[in-house]
Amino acid sequence: MPIAKSKSELLHDMEAEYRLLKRSLDGIGADRFDSPGVCHEWSVKDVVAHLVEWKRMFLGWYAEGLQGGNPPTPAADLKWNQLPALNDRIYRKWKAVPSEVVLAEFEAAYAMMLELARALPEEKLFQKGLYPWMRVWPLARWIAANTSSHYRWAGIRIRRWGKLAA
Repeated sequence: MPIAKSKSELLHDMEAEYRLLKRSLDGIGADRFDSPGVCHEWSVKDVVAHLVEWKRMFLGWYAEGLQGGNPPTPAADLKWNQLPALNDRIYRKWKAVPSEVVLAEFEAAYAMMLELARALPEEKLFQKGLYPWMRVWPLARWIAANTSSHYRWAGIRIRRWGKLAA
């Protein structure tokens, strides 16, 4: 997926990939939502929970940055080359959470991300290093990584799994 070069492109990508993912989710019966195999042992619910947690982490980093902080990313005890460990931690954190709760959290997190992207002026969205925790990426790239790009990743896996499981 190309990197958005404007606020309107960012919003379009967020909304388009969200709708596509929602169609994929709507096509999965409730009886199959917890079935493993979408992404290794992860179920559809686990993949959606993964999306929720990454948005929560991002929103936490952003909030801390607004207060002048420099939160450790991706986690205080992990580096970016240790994402499998972080993703496993997320999987274990959400494993026992009911699907209905995960889906409600997904909708709430999406709404927060969309509201943030809509509210920010284009200059802030595309300014590199706006906050120290962002390093070289502009805010728009962080938002896309936690919405449109992540939705695309999830949707592809869910659709592929759905075809195999059908």
